[in-house]
Amino acid sequence: MRPVGARIGLIGVMLLLAGSACAAGHALECPARAPAEWGGMPGLLNAVQVVSAKHGETIDDTAPPDLVPDNQRTKSGILHSVWRMNADGPEWQFYVWCHYAGSAHILKLDAPGVKRCEYTTSSAHPERPPQQMVCD
Repeated sequence: MRPVGARIGLIGVMLLLAGSACAAGHALECPARAPAEWGGMPGLLNAVQVVSAKHGETIDDTAPPDLVPDNQRTKSGILHSVWRMNADGPEWQFYVWCHYAGSAHILKLDAPGVKRCEYTTSSAHPERPPQQMVCD
């Protein structure tokens, strides 16, 4: 019989691998943790923005043209926010901005070709992990 700590460690590794396998199936995803290159303790994903602009337009980082979700619902205490993507015509570009706890940096992802993005978070505590943003 393994010590209790060993069982918890094994379960944690299994969950991590399961999450990696799911992530591989999506066209785009905000990583659960901030990039290590940012330095310091990598914070957890704590907010997202979906941004669109016409090709060639510069996005003002202080007032980005972020979009409200096309659909929101709560199920079993989880808030699901869904955006329909890239349906405004070829002259528009879409982006996903990933925000992380403890960092002013924003991970800005180009989102060409994705049709749908879904952000999930706790409806009672939307600022707390786990949070996930995936696009297909």
